[in-house]
This record gives sequence, C-alpha cells and structure tokens, in this order.
Amino acid sequence: MSEFIEIKGASIHNLKSIDVRIPRNKLTVITGVSGSGKSSLAFDTLYEEGKRRYLLFSGTQFSSDPIPKFDSITGLSPTVAVEQRIIRQSNSRSTVGTRSKIGNLIAILYASYGQRNSSYGDKTPLAMEFFQRNSPKGMCVKCLGSGRYQEINEDAIIKMDMLIKNIFDGFLLKHRFHKSNFNKFCQMHQIEVNEKIGLLSDEQLLLFKYGCRKSGFVGAVVVFHDMQKHKSNLNARHNSADKEIMLWGVNIAPVTCPKCNGCGLGEEAIHTTISGKTITELENMYLDKLLTFFETEKDEMPGRNVIDDIIVKLRCMVDVGLFHLTLARPLPTLSGGEIQRLFLATIIIAEMDSITFIFDEPTIGLHETEKDMLITIIQNLVKRGNTVVAVEHDENVMRVADYIIDIGPDAGINGGELIFQGSFEQFMSCKNSKTAPYLSGEKTMKPKLQFKAVDNQKLLTIANANLHNLRDVFVSIPLGLMVGIAGVSGSGKSSLISGTLVPKLKQLLKGKFVHEDDDDMTSMDNDALVSGTEHIKKCIVVDQKPIGRSKSSCPATYTGITDRIRALFAKTEEALENGYSLGMFSVNSEGGCRACKGEGFTQFHIGHGNWMDVKCEMCEGTGYITEALSVTLDGKNIMDIMAMSVSEAVMFFGREGSESYDKLAADILITLESVGLGYITLGQKTPTISGGEAQRIKLAKELSKQKGAGNVYILDEPTTGLAFSDRDRLITLMQQLVDDGNTVIVTEHDPLVLTRCDYLIEMGPGGGSNGGYIIAEGTPKELIANKQSIIGNHLEKVKR
Repeated sequence: MSEFIEIKGASIHNLKSIDVRIPRNKLTVITGVSGSGKSSLAFDTLYEEGKRRYLLFSGTQFSSDPIPKFDSITGLSPTVAVEQRIIRQSNSRSTVGTRSKIGNLIAILYASYGQRNSSYGDKTPLAMEFFQRNSPKGMCVKCLGSGRYQEINEDAIIKMDMLIKNIFDGFLLKHRFHKSNFNKFCQMHQIEVNEKIGLLSDEQLLLFKYGCRKSGFVGAVVVFHDMQKHKSNLNARHNSADKEIMLWGVNIAPVTCPKCNGCGLGEEAIHTTISGKTITELENMYLDKLLTFFETEKDEMPGRNVIDDIIVKLRCMVDVGLFHLTLARPLPTLSGGEIQRLFLATIIIAEMDSITFIFDEPTIGLHETEKDMLITIIQNLVKRGNTVVAVEHDENVMRVADYIIDIGPDAGINGGELIFQGSFEQFMSCKNSKTAPYLSGEKTMKPKLQFKAVDNQKLLTIANANLHNLRDVFVSIPLGLMVGIAGVSGSGKSSLISGTLVPKLKQLLKGKFVHEDDDDMTSMDNDALVSGTEHIKKCIVVDQKPIGRSKSSCPATYTGITDRIRALFAKTEEALENGYSLGMFSVNSEGGCRACKGEGFTQFHIGHGNWMDVKCEMCEGTGYITEALSVTLDGKNIMDIMAMSVSEAVMFFGREGSESYDKLAADILITLESVGLGYITLGQKTPTISGGEAQRIKLAKELSKQKGAGNVYILDEPTTGLAFSDRDRLITLMQQLVDDGNTVIVTEHDPLVLTRCDYLIEMGPGGGSNGGYIIAEGTPKELIANKQSIIGNHLEKVKR
C-alpha cells in the first residue's frame, strides 16, 4: 500500500492545479493565510472525493460531483470530516445527551432499574421512552417537552385599559375568519362595535371572553390564542430569534412550565429515581461531576454493564475538554470548537482505524492549558492506524505535526498555490511562506507600546451575578479601553458577558442596543445589577451566530450590497429596454430558477437521514434564469459579480466614472477587507461560513454604519480562524476603535490578543462547578505578576 495520499491537479475554487502528497498514518497540518485554499484542498477535494467513492461503492445513483476538480487521487482511505460550522446543528431539540447517545443509555438505566414513587403513574411498566422528552410517551403534556411555554394572561388581554379600549380595538374586524360571527354576536347582544370593554355588563363580558354558541363567535381569548399561534409559526418559519410575541399591546414571553418545572418530562420520569436522583438532575450535572457520580455510585447501583458504558463515554468527553457542558445543553448553543470535540469524542469511543480524519481548526475555543490534552488525543488517533489532516493556524498543533502543507501565498485569486510540503523543521526555513516567519521568530506581531489607563469615573459595573456557575460576581469593566475576558473553558466567561451583561444592557439601553440575534432573554439573571450605562452612546454585540435567516443568505445580502448591485443592473440600457425590475436580479424573486427555487441545486435523500445536493440541470447551478444572466454591468452579469471575492469587488465597484461605480458599496467592501475577509465571495452561502467569519462580517457591517466615540463593542473570540498576519490586522482595527474613543470587550483565549488589551478580567479557577469566580484582573503586566492568574504564564511567553 502507498505511503502517501497523492493528489494531482487539484483545481477547485482558487486552487491552481496543485500536486500534493499527504503521508498516511501521520498527522498533517494544512496552513496558510485565511482564504488561501486550505479548506478547498482538505474538505472540498479530499473529503468530497472520499464521500463520492463511498457513495459509488454503496450503489447510490447520485454522485456528489459529476465533474471532479482534480486529475487523480490515490492512496485515499474512507474519510470522515469533523467541521466546526455551527449552522448545521439546527435542530433546537438536539442536546449533548442525544448527540453523544449517553442520554439514551441513562434512559435505559432508569427504565430498567429506576425506583418509581408509588403515588405517581398508572403502574404501567417503565420504558425508555418515558425518559425522553422528544418522545410522545415521555414529554410533558403541557409544554410538549420544551420545558417552556408561552403563557397568555387573560386578565391582561381583557382588563388592560378597559375604559380606553373598545371591544377589541378593531382587532376582530381585521380578522376575516372571525369578522362575520363577531358582528352577529354584537347584534344579538345589542353591543356597539366601538363599545368600551369596561362598560360591558358581567354577562356580556363573559360571552365576549369565552364565546357565544348562538352567534358562532368563539370568544376573544380563543381568537387571541389563534393569533398567538399564527405569529409563533411565522417566527419559527423565518427562524426568528425574537422569542417574545406582542399582540394587542400584550407581551407573551416564554415561561418555565409549571407542570414539569422546566424539565420537559412527564410524571413517570419526574418521580423515578436512581441513587436518590432523577434523570433531570443527572442531565443538569457538569460532565466531570456526572462522571464522578457514576464512578462513586457504580458499586451500589444496578445495571453495571450500562454504567460502565456510560463511564467510558463520559471520560472521553471530559478528556476532549467538554467537562463544563451538561447532557441537557442544546446543541445549537455550542461553539464550533465544542461541536468538533463532541464529534471527536464519538470517534474515540468507536475505536476506528484505517480512516482519514479531516479536522477544521480543532483547537478553537480551547484555553492554552487545554490544548495539550486535545493534541494527545489526536496523536492517539494516528497511533491507532488513522491518517489525520487538520486545517489549523495554532502554533502548538503545527509544532507537533509530522508534516506541514502551506497553501498561499495570499488569499482568493492570489492564493491557491502549493508553497511548501514537508517536515516542520524544513518549514521553518521556507522563505515564500507568510506563516513560517512567525513560527521561526523572524517576524513578530506589532507590539503594543502604550496602554490606556483606567478612568475610575467611567466604569460599567456588574453586581450580584449568579447565572449558571457564577458565584455572586462583582466586577467593574473600565470604559474607553480594550478589555479582555479570559479563563479556561466553562469558567463563566460567557455567563458573565453573554448571559448577564448583554441581556441587562438590552434591557437598560433599549434603542441604543444593537444585537441582531435578539435571543430569548428569559434565562438571564434577574437579580444581577448593571450600572454605568449613562456613559454608553450605543452598545453593539457581535457574536459568531450565522448571518442571515435562510440558506440563500450571503455576505452581499447581509451587508446590503446586493440591493445596490441590483439597482445598478436595473439602470442598465438592456434592463430598461426589456422592462426588467430589481427583482430580475434576485434568486429569491422573478430572477430565480423555477426548478431549484434559486438554490442552484436540488436535494435527494440517499438513506440513513442523509441528503445530497445535485446541481440543477435547468439553470446549471447558477440559480438564475437566462434573462437575468443576459444583462451585464461593465461586462459582468449578476452571477459573475456574486462569484467575485471581496477584494476583486472593491476594485470593480470603486472605479470612478465606470458603469459599476458605487462608493457606498465600495466602502462596505473595504471594511470587509479590513477585517481579514478579502477572500470570501459576495455570494458565498451561509452554510459554508464559519462562526469566526460570520462574526467578522457582522463587525464590518456595524463598522460601516457606526461612527464616533462612546460606543461599546462586545466581541466573542473574533480572531477565530485567522492566520498570524490576518490576526494582526484585526487587532489593529480593534485598537483603532479604542483610539477613537470606544470600548472593546473581547472574550478571548488567544494570549496574543490578551497581551494587546489594556485591561484583563480572568474567570476561574477551573470550569463548571470549579469556576465562576474572578481570579485576577488588571493590566497584562499585572496578571503576569499575579500568582493566582492561570493565563499570566502564557502571556509572558508571547513574543512582543
């Protein structure tokens, strides 16, 4: 068998027909600047070909790509891709327990050996389904397994402003389904349509609320329920993050289900225990504590075989750095790095060999102290007889790799070349690489020479913070500085900033708060106090959640550039002659292909819950109809422009005097370029955009709108996925915001970013139940000298 996987003539996306050799049964790191073509080689070439061969072998009639973008690939074993794109984890009911299958094992344990309270249940034998909230047999009948429901306060509906509102303020008259019967009701009971609610008799009010059979009117409360249900369905259909519903001036916010107390389970599960604990109590334990529980109690518990299996799986999850999670944690709330490590744990448990594993920056979201364990686990995969290929920027992983492949030299059309392949030692002397000089010490990041002092008159203070594992935290965040929030995984960083500060700022700042992913704030710490908001002009929260609301969303639509591009096309001579409107140049309107609805592909089920995208034959994958593609702007049609990289588009729309000149579009594109996104294409679909890229797109959008001083920017690991040189550019941009009089609050693991902060707040000392405290705060220099600080040791090692 060949010692190498050999790829000849790889040419997908920006790859320039490169020949690459990857040693089998070794750890290979593919590196290079952001957008150079690393993922195109690892995922779009290597993984896709492995998947194609599997489908060919399995006898499916569909091919993943009928026209391969390479000449040949030899020596390839079955491939498994472990990506960190969070948008693919879209089922809101999926949890760490369901994904890892540990939840199923614990459900089996309770069904077989649980002690049921004899006062509850109907004596039906316990079954596994009774302990699964997604099962009709196990879910709470009131909240249907969600643990929450939208409570409608009938008194608030009817009694609110009773002497001001008429009998539904025209609400029913606008609803065609109820209008006729409502009029009959009014005539039958001699009520004026504009009668004030407070003037109705007790009998009339009762009929108005709950209906009148003779007239066919179902009642105001039922109508309100119907409207609430309709609006909830609309929110779900459009993936709206706004969980609160407002109808007729009444807010309907989700509340904890009173029947199941938020666990989502039925009576049987709620009143069944093992070793004195319900299944909900186990699911809400941090994984390291859950592991300790089973290891301590296993000799006293029945079902030893099942328990041993649970312990093995839990130990794997703790080893990959997921000790701070719970089995009840919803999958969509995990970061890209956590999703990868969850998948990695299932791989370790399966004990597979002779596989080619392809990882996408597996160290994302890990503290420096946690990376060694992950690296050891990946090396053990190699020792077991597997080939591991990792797209990675992290220096720790590159230094232990058996083989390095560098793609570059730059991003987009200026990348796609093979710069280097060989050992790490040889890589250190590579002169053409943009990465090697940083590793060898020949080139270092720009040092920060001046640190801004804290103004004690301008502090944003959080008090009494107790959300999740926070321990009555009191902390003051100095404004006008770059402030870093550090700490190991699960130490409480997100609970403090995303879970406490952000919801409180939304509540206090109202219209001065900008956060498009307007999450359900019902789980926030209501007892926490935030003061100092009078110093804030506006707060802009920029996170790593996917951009846009649909699969057709892309950087151009999200930033608003698409509207300007369509307007330019609609003004061309050809468009005016044919009467084409702006909609002709949209895949979501009249310009979209009828067969694939503008997607450019159709989906086919290939078994086992898996789907395959096949290029649409009618539009040949463009998503547009022929008429839309026939119109050109400076020689480019709409498809050509959407395929441009941001850097190409800057040149295209920035040429004064040309047909395509648009200063506003060019300015937005320049901002995208400044945050290290010059390589992405305008039409790149949301599912292919990583969390780090999504955050930088959001940041660019806000930077192109928000000007002046006094703003607070809250960022979550913004350097995720960036190479050394790109990271330097982003840090410079963040510093510019501070120099302009703004505040940047950045949650970060990267010691390089933290050394560039003016002030640091470190959470810890551990994760989960071992965290939740402020263990150190001050300047980077002060944390280096602080013996309580964990990150301080790593800050000292950073080359300045």
